[in-house]
Parts: sequence; structure tokens; C-alpha cells
Amino acid sequence: LINWGISRDILTAVMIFSIAGMMRVNVETSVHAYFKEDDYIITSFKVIGEKFGGAYGLNIIIDSHEDDGIKDPEILRFIEEFRVWLEADENIDLNIGRTDAITDFIKTMHLAMHDNDFNYYAIPDEKIDVTSYIRIYPGRDDNDSGIPDDFEPYVDRRFRTANIFARIWEKEGNLISSGIMNHIITKTEKYLDENLPEGYTYKTAGEPKIIVRLSEYVVRGQIMSLGFSLLAVSLIVFLLFKNRTAALVSLIPISTAVAFNFGLMGWLGIRLDIATAIIASITIGIGIDDTIHFLNTYRFNRTLDLDKKESIAATLKTSGRAIVYTSLALTFGFLVLTISSF
Repeated sequence: LINWGISRDILTAVMIFSIAGMMRVNVETSVHAYFKEDDYIITSFKVIGEKFGGAYGLNIIIDSHEDDGIKDPEILRFIEEFRVWLEADENIDLNIGRTDAITDFIKTMHLAMHDNDFNYYAIPDEKIDVTSYIRIYPGRDDNDSGIPDDFEPYVDRRFRTANIFARIWEKEGNLISSGIMNHIITKTEKYLDENLPEGYTYKTAGEPKIIVRLSEYVVRGQIMSLGFSLLAVSLIVFLLFKNRTAALVSLIPISTAVAFNFGLMGWLGIRLDIATAIIASITIGIGIDDTIHFLNTYRFNRTLDLDKKESIAATLKTSGRAIVYTSLALTFGFLVLTISSF
């Protein structure tokens, strides 16, 4: 048996290694991260981005807080300036390949009304012109909503709110991860906070927003899962041994195993996502089983008038061997997933 001094040193080294690795763990909930680089899903996603500006995007909702407020040339010109800013080369970190908005229709109508003179491919100066263009727009209204069907993705029927759809693709050649999406949303919202005309408000929505929020839930879920598991183990061991010291000692192996799991993920660059979060939960489950199994066998051996060292040795020969075999079986079972394309 290894004496306590050596065990303590090993445990300390493992925990330092694990904590340092945990600080490097990257949380990722973008579904594209689950596929390998040469998978058809990823290659087609890149082609769609290059040809069409992006396969999915961010919805930026501008609210005027009054009917027909979006028809005001001031806000329409701001929308155009905002779209130019989103796609600008100096903002390549936003990875915006294309934007769409109601202003495309207004500018096209203004151009047509001035004999296709491209000097007029712009927002009109007067609100009455905007209103007239919308009224005479030749698009169909098949669902009788009160506005042409072409307008519906970009404005509500009362022209109170406008939607700017910003398509996202890998402009910098990097995977659009949760972290990049969070950066896109944060930088976009900061620009709007500083430049949106007074009296108007905004909201951001869409898949990137969901993915960023999901990242927060994954982390929160892991923390809650760890906390509940540790509490459950200590409670069960306390009921088993009727000893608070034993309950606290039982937290050492499971805490070490979980910390080492996340530490190894950090050092090896394995992302914490929905899939690996499940694996981490299974690790916790294995740790709980092994801890209780080991301690219960140890308690039984102590009733046989064996001293502490003899009880530990006897426990290692029985429960220890079973713990190793079951853990290896689970390890090789999950290793099968490494050859999957997902």
C-alpha cells in the first residue's frame, strides 16, 4: 500500500493538473462542431456560405414603437448604414456574408421611379414617397395579411418593426463556434447601443442567440449536476456509515475523477458540448457507483476484525478488481464512437 504522504502528493499534483486544464475548457454548442471537417454537412455548409452569404443567420429587430414608424427615412437610412457596417471588411470578425431588409425593396422602387438612374438607388428623402412605393408595390398578398408576401419576412403589417436578417458564414475560415457567435452578438449590440436613433429599440434573435444561450445552460447544467451528485454521495455514505468524516472523505475520489476528466478535456482540446456533457455525467455516475461500492465493501471487511490496512487490501482484491473491469468495459464501449463521423 502507498503511504498517505505519497498519496497526498499524487493527489495534489493531479488536482493542479486538472484545475489548470479546466481553465482551458472551451464550451461549444454549435451543431457544426459535432461533424468532422471532411463531412458532407460541413463542406456543403461552406459552399452555401460562399455562394449565398450563409446558411443561417442573426435576426436584428428594430422597433419604432409606433405604427408606420419604419417608413421614416431616418430609420431606413440608419438600417442601410448598419448593413454596410455589418458587411464591411474591417468587421470581418463578424463573419456576415450578406444582409437582407425592407430597404432593398424601397431602394429598388425608388430606382425604378427615376428611370433606372443608379443615383436614385437609395432611400427617398420624404416619408410620403416611401409610403407611396409600398402602396403601389406589385407583389401578391396571398394570405390577406394586409402587406405583400415579399415584405413579411422583413416588416410587420403595421410597419412598426423591421427585421434585418444577417447571414453568417466562415469569412475567416474558422468554424463558427459558440464563442464567435457570442462575439458577433456582443459587437452588434454594442454598435446599436451607441448608434441607434433615439426613440427606437432593438432585439437580437435567431439560431446564434439560441446557441449562445445553450452554451450557458450546458455550463450551468454541469455545475448543478456536479453539486447534486456530490451531495447525493455524501448523504448516502453518511447514512451508510453514520459518520460525517466518512461522508466528507467519500467526496475525494469522485471529485478527483470529475476534475481530472474536465482537466484532460482542457489539455487535449476536447470541447464541452452537449455530447461530451453526457459523457461527463456518465463519469460522475461511474464515480458514484465505484465510491459507494468500495466504501461498502471496506465497511464489511472492517466487521471481520481486520485492521485498516488489511481491510483496504481485501477491498482492493474484490471490489477494486470489479471496479477496474467495469470501468474498462465502459471505456472500450465508448471508444467505438471515435470512428463515427458524428
